[in-house]
Amino acid sequence: MDDKEKVNLPEENNQTSNDNNNQTQNQNEAINQEQSISEHTEETREDVLNQLEGEKTEEKGEEEISEMEKLQNEINQLKEEINQWKDKFLRKMAEFDNYKKRVEQDQIQLIKYSNEKLIKDLLPIIDDFERTLTFSKDELKNNSILQGVEMVYNKLMKILSNYGLKKIDALNQPFDFNYHEALLQVPKDGVEPLTVIEEVEKGYLLNDKVIRHSKVIVSSETNIETSPSDNQNDNNEEVK
Repeated sequence: MDDKEKVNLPEENNQTSNDNNNQTQNQNEAINQEQSISEHTEETREDVLNQLEGEKTEEKGEEEISEMEKLQNEINQLKEEINQWKDKFLRKMAEFDNYKKRVEQDQIQLIKYSNEKLIKDLLPIIDDFERTLTFSKDELKNNSILQGVEMVYNKLMKILSNYGLKKIDALNQPFDFNYHEALLQVPKDGVEPLTVIEEVEKGYLLNDKVIRHSKVIVSSETNIETSPSDNQNDNNEEVK
């Protein structure tokens, strides 16, 4: 009995050893399987992360492109606004330059013709001087008073000449409506039509501006012939 037990002990030990080996092997397989699953899971996780990162990169790239387009549009709008403001600025500069030239010209004209009203008011006095000297021409040499009047007249005309006053040359000149005012047309032999044959009132220029037209009588274009009816009327009047 003891011998049989002694014989069976190694078998039991072997069985226990085999069980232990199987258990160890199963554990190792389980560990390997877990490792494989863990590795597969890690790979899957990395793939998912890479995919997500790729999607994020694409989205980020699209966002960057969209942002670049927005920036480019803003740049184009700013350039257009700059061009518009530049055009407005150039227009304003041109307007201001024209305004400045106009103001300068107005100031020159104002200074140039500042005495116009005063000189125009003096023209009737000049006319009186000239009429006096014309009617007293024969007495001028022997009359000291008239000589004094002539001196005053000459001094006055010299002063006014320094301020730009000039007489309009009208007598025997072709009629020019820019300088002459025709009061009458009469026929005159040996004179071209529309020629000034008499100056009733002198005209004057102030710095090339007409301040008074010359009042003149002009030769007519054709001679006026007396009609027979006019002669008959004259004869009838003489008979009466």
